[in-house]
Amino acid sequence: MSIDLDTGERLVLRSPQDALYALVSDWPVNGGVHQQRAIDFCRAWLAGRMPAETVRQAFILAALEAGVTINDDEDGAEAAVVNPPV
Repeated sequence: MSIDLDTGERLVLRSPQDALYALVSDWPVNGGVHQQRAIDFCRAWLAGRMPAETVRQAFILAALEAGVTINDDEDGAEAAVVNPPV
C-alpha cells in the first residue's frame, strides 16, 4: 500500500510500523478520530495484540478522514474498505 502526501511525495507502507510512522510524522491533518484509532491499532499490532489486516482497515479509514489518497497496489489503484472496524 502507498499513500500520496499533499507534498506530491508517494510514501510506501509495507507494515503497520510504516503506517504508524506515517500517522504520527507525515499526516496532513492531526486529531481525527480515525487517525487516533489507527495509531492505537498500530501500537497494538507492535505489541502482538492486533492482526495486521485490522490495522490496515483502520489506516484506510484514517486516510479517508484526512483526505489522503491511498493506493492499494503497484498500479496505483485506490484501496477499498472491506468490513471497516466499528
